[in-house]
Amino acid sequence: MSATIPSAPPPGAPAGPRRWLGLLLAVALASGGVVYAVGERSEDARTRLAATPKPAPASTPRSPSKASLAATARRVAIDTILIRRARAVQNGNLALFLKDVDPSNTKLIAQQKILFANLVDMDFTELGYSQAEERFDPSVAKARGRVTYLVRILMRYQIPKVDVAPVTTELGYTFINRAGRWVLTDDDDLDKDLGPGAHREAWDLGRIEVVRGPRVLVVVEKGDRARGRKILTEAAEGLVEVRDYWPRRWRGSALIIALDDTDVRDARFADEDIESAASAGSTFSSLPGQDTADGTVAGAYIVVNPNQRDQVDEILLSHELTHVATADLGGYEPLWLAEGAAEYVSWSGIEAIGGSSEVSKWEQEVIDDALPTLHALPTDAGFYESSADVYGVSWLAVRYLVQRIGLDAVEDLYEDMAAHGTNQVSRDRILLSRSGLTEVTLWTSLRTYRPRR
Repeated sequence: MSATIPSAPPPGAPAGPRRWLGLLLAVALASGGVVYAVGERSEDARTRLAATPKPAPASTPRSPSKASLAATARRVAIDTILIRRARAVQNGNLALFLKDVDPSNTKLIAQQKILFANLVDMDFTELGYSQAEERFDPSVAKARGRVTYLVRILMRYQIPKVDVAPVTTELGYTFINRAGRWVLTDDDDLDKDLGPGAHREAWDLGRIEVVRGPRVLVVVEKGDRARGRKILTEAAEGLVEVRDYWPRRWRGSALIIALDDTDVRDARFADEDIESAASAGSTFSSLPGQDTADGTVAGAYIVVNPNQRDQVDEILLSHELTHVATADLGGYEPLWLAEGAAEYVSWSGIEAIGGSSEVSKWEQEVIDDALPTLHALPTDAGFYESSADVYGVSWLAVRYLVQRIGLDAVEDLYEDMAAHGTNQVSRDRILLSRSGLTEVTLWTSLRTYRPRR
């Protein structure tokens, strides 16, 4: 009978050579006389133990490199600057806001004075800036000719009565080290590498004026207050239509931006062929890619096409305000449902003002002229570039669903789609469970639909 030295002790057994020596003694006595194994194996064990290399002492931690120390010092310095800038806005302290701006860059100083005045006028309840990640652009570094630091900045703010939660947007700052002190020398070097609409908020685009109403905030060019008041009046009527014709009990407020600039946030009106009079663009409490791939939608702001500012009325704004009223539901609803619901509200307002004849006329035009140009419900891809009357067809689809299952049920369908309609399978499942139709059978129903007159 032989005994093998275990490589690890059983639970509760004493550790070290004494443990396996005892095991060997027990084995020898039980076997009736293999006594020699005890002495020899004990000696062998002592020899092996003595020959086992002792673990090396723990190495002394290395001191941080100069580069690491410099990077840490820089980050602390930039964080301090960002905290100072936010505090300056909250306290209305222009000198503090300009304290860390490159004194040799007179153009930037002039722009920062305008930015400061705009930010103060917005009257944020919350404002903060934080560093996201360092960026590198050799052309910028070469142009600055000094130690240069480019960094993507997250601006987090909350407009009172408009934003139900803080909103996040992007900026890109360029700092240089001047005589051992970091100063801001540019705020648009990184614009081309930021997300859509970054550094294109209303306060970034020239001196503004803010016109406030009970549930609407209108931003116009400085001195354009009369236009702001007019838009405010039309928006108040639009809010009534959203209340009357969409069953979600939304009590939020809206920001409407009506500036000379054709590129505001993610709205692009520079092309003369663009017929859209306004656009409702999402705001994010966390940006796409920050916490999740799609980000977290917080709400929406309305941007008016500068070429259409004189035509803004309650009908247009009721459409856009419907988007604002549904923006925080998730954003996964198909565009035909989103735009169809907004059109449903605005055309309900038209019907209330002028009677049913105009609505019936347009409904027949959609059936006769728009439906034959499509082979299915409008898809998300290319929706806004389509030459077909996708808005009319979307409105017709929602109008049909309201007649089939009722407006309250359509609103429930919308909420379910917005929260869970992440793909076509989910959308069809939700639509089928709530209306008895899929997108395919909804389309075929529209093709044979004959309105009740």
